[in-house]
Amino acid sequence: MVWDPTLYSVVGIAAAALLFVVAAAGWQHRTEPGAKAFIGLITALGAWALVYGIQLGFTTLDAQLAWQRVALAIGGPVPTLWFLFAVQYTNRDAWLTRPVRAIMLLDSAVFGLLTLTNPSHGLVWHDASLVSYGTLQALDIAFGPGYLLHIAYTYVVTPIGFGLLAVAALRSTLYRAQAGLLVVGAIPPLVANAAFSLGLRWTSLPPVDFTPFAFVITGPCFALALFRFDLLERVPVARRKIVADADDGFVVLDEDERIVTFNPSAARLLDDPIEGRPLREHLPAGSDGATLTALDGTTLTAVVGQQQRVYDVTCSTLSDHHDRVVGYVLRYRNVTDRHRYEKRLKVANRVLRHNLRNRMNVIIGWAEELRERDDPEVAAAGERITTTAVDLVELGSQVRLLVETADDVGETTERVVLRDHLEPLLNRLRESHPQVAVEADLPSTATAVVPSAKLLVIAVENLLQNAVEHNDAERPWVRLVVEDDGEHTRIRVADNGPGIPDDERAVLRRGSETPLEHGSGLGLWLVHWTVTAAGGEVSFGESDADGSVITLTLPSGTDGGAASA
Repeated sequence: MVWDPTLYSVVGIAAAALLFVVAAAGWQHRTEPGAKAFIGLITALGAWALVYGIQLGFTTLDAQLAWQRVALAIGGPVPTLWFLFAVQYTNRDAWLTRPVRAIMLLDSAVFGLLTLTNPSHGLVWHDASLVSYGTLQALDIAFGPGYLLHIAYTYVVTPIGFGLLAVAALRSTLYRAQAGLLVVGAIPPLVANAAFSLGLRWTSLPPVDFTPFAFVITGPCFALALFRFDLLERVPVARRKIVADADDGFVVLDEDERIVTFNPSAARLLDDPIEGRPLREHLPAGSDGATLTALDGTTLTAVVGQQQRVYDVTCSTLSDHHDRVVGYVLRYRNVTDRHRYEKRLKVANRVLRHNLRNRMNVIIGWAEELRERDDPEVAAAGERITTTAVDLVELGSQVRLLVETADDVGETTERVVLRDHLEPLLNRLRESHPQVAVEADLPSTATAVVPSAKLLVIAVENLLQNAVEHNDAERPWVRLVVEDDGEHTRIRVADNGPGIPDDERAVLRRGSETPLEHGSGLGLWLVHWTVTAAGGEVSFGESDADGSVITLTLPSGTDGGAASA
């Protein structure tokens, strides 16, 4: 038995090689939805073409029948893999019920087993002979009921797969090129297989099964879909943004702003949107505008599930690896809890600002009367009450400041020239505390990246005020030094006071408070949050005069744009 390859053998092997390359390239995306079915399909097509190409190189009936059994057994799962890929690609996994899965598995397993054991029962084919066409020897097969049942199954599931892909191509520009190439690539082998199964013959062509040879067209089409149009990437790009159980609403749109898919939360918010319809037809009441540009960055209040909810609306662009826009993802982020918290915080701030301050002023007034009493103990008690009341008023001011500046700590930052913002602080400090020696070293070119210049001023002012007000030295002094090494800028506030207690430092280093360990105020927290929001850090040390040194390390931002004054 000598193998003498013909031109048809070369074509079959070439088609196999091309398909194996496509399968190997798809392997790197094997974790994506639908990828395993696609890789299995391409591998089965390649193996079928390879085996059939080898088969046509033999000239004896027994040799060809042996390879024919292998070729049909390998090609048997192709319809199932095609249907499975089409279902997963078009996001219709709900179709894969247990009965459907059982039929798919049963056809592939039974047909493969019957094909390999056909010599003992003849259910797949009951008669075969060799037909000569020049130097080519081809099989002429009379198929049996086993093959006909498999073909009937094939021409049920295969058109369904075609239909799913055709709908995807017609309804969405996001998938049109991919789905179109898949349909075009699958048509030639389908036509060739139908002709072979029905016994149709062309007089000018040899009596062979041209299905594997048609894979020469299938391979390039599938390769274009994979390499040129991101077959195994674009659908997962959208689906990774869709979390079925998320409280946030997600809507995937094509480049024409038509709805491709959405999650249940978006369905409730948009009142059951319809795939393929323009987004503007399903926007809830209260949406500002009907375009993505108008929607991006807005806040929407809507009644969902008989409850009022608040959403931040953002829009993200889906691009392929050529940076072409292929669709959009609209996200309705549920911020109801945050919105409710912010409203309550503002109410609490208003009550704290007005009621607490007013009542503490009354207490301070009464305490002042006690301080004027002749009894030393009563006067001392009045002094303590006054001090405590003033501290509470100051704490109220810090809380108010904390609430008012909360919006200044966000995703954006700015680069500022430090001298322009810190020098006025020093001038005010000298005027309000003439008994304190205020020293400074502020390079004119030093810059830093901060959430906002306003927060920077508040943070440094808190440090300077603490250094002065808690300083019990006979000759108090405070020093503000700025150092810029090109990558980081360090703002140091040193004094000769009593220093910062260890428990205060521990709380800030940990970044949170506990019922047993907490700071005495909010000043250092304001400093901490301002610095960490810019990606910096706060550190503590001892000054040369046994006082404290607090260092704020911030990005210098020298590689950024122009600094703002």
